[in-house]
Amino acid sequence: MKTVFNYTKFNNDTRDTLVESFIALANSFIDGKQNTAEYSTLNKQFNEDFMKECVTAIPNTEFSGTDMLKDPMVHNDMFFLHRFNTILAQMITPVVPTVVASGFENLYDVTQVGFGDNAKYTVESNEMFIVSDNAMGIARGGVQTTYNTEYTVKASKKEVACYVDWYHVAAGKQDWGKFGVKIGLAYSAYIEGKVVKAMESSIVAPIVDAQGISGYVANGMSDNNWIVTARNVQLANGGSEVYALGTKLALANALPAWSAGIGTEFRYDENSAIVKKGFLPEYKGVPLVELGNALVPNTINGTPQTIVSDEIIYMLPMGMYKPVKVVFEGNTLTVEKNPLEMADHTYCMNVNLMVGVDVVVGSKYGAIILP
Repeated sequence: MKTVFNYTKFNNDTRDTLVESFIALANSFIDGKQNTAEYSTLNKQFNEDFMKECVTAIPNTEFSGTDMLKDPMVHNDMFFLHRFNTILAQMITPVVPTVVASGFENLYDVTQVGFGDNAKYTVESNEMFIVSDNAMGIARGGVQTTYNTEYTVKASKKEVACYVDWYHVAAGKQDWGKFGVKIGLAYSAYIEGKVVKAMESSIVAPIVDAQGISGYVANGMSDNNWIVTARNVQLANGGSEVYALGTKLALANALPAWSAGIGTEFRYDENSAIVKKGFLPEYKGVPLVELGNALVPNTINGTPQTIVSDEIIYMLPMGMYKPVKVVFEGNTLTVEKNPLEMADHTYCMNVNLMVGVDVVVGSKYGAIILP
């Protein structure tokens, strides 16, 4: 589990236990255990405990079972809905980072700021002082200085509109693990898409002096482009080790070329890493790391499109500045009522997240654009 930002505990054992149970349900769903008896029992118990905690917020009302949720006097009560929104926001908050695709943490840094604040990043100059020839009796030139530049990334409001059916909840059929994961996946796909688009834009059409230090870009996969790009990234970052990052399809292009005039090619057996993983673990001294992918949400039921391009291999220095910055404002999501979209016995809500994504490059990186 990758922790991106924290949620605020209630300092109330019952509500904190609900948050922990919700996270356990979401993790079980991610692990493919949603069809097990254990998951079903946990979900049913969570559903009852959650509704009981919300009902007890209504003055002079005792919880008598989830059938109470069918009563509009219960599920429309402002005290009930206020507690429902508050607890749900805290439950969903830590689920979002659990569904971020693997490898993305190599592309971006995460910063959490307070509400109303912006994140500030300082890009240190990578220029070196120049050694000049001199002689006795000759006046020295001006003092050489290096300038650092500051960049800011501002978070803005993003939302997911969704709903629950109170009859479904009353019957114990609401799958809360799936509900949390789907919201997490929606935000995950959005953040991943913004990260990739920001990175691609800095490669294809960089904004001069607005996104930090530009990268080294080579067109076409060849041994020369691979070795030269890796060498340049390494030397520009003080000799730091370099690794290549890309999707499985992109990394599969890192293969030895045919031996000219001999008619032989790179050979491997059924036990080799490329057969098992789809790409080499290392090529020409550069380790290869797979970048996870995801489908664009509105293409799932049509012609599927992936968020991450299969036509770019990134080369990044180990332990240096990551090129993309993701900023979360505040430490929780918020849930608010959406009365305009509600039908009978349903509750429509907007799950809001303050997030900002931009490119701030502090270390030279490389990219190979595949044909």
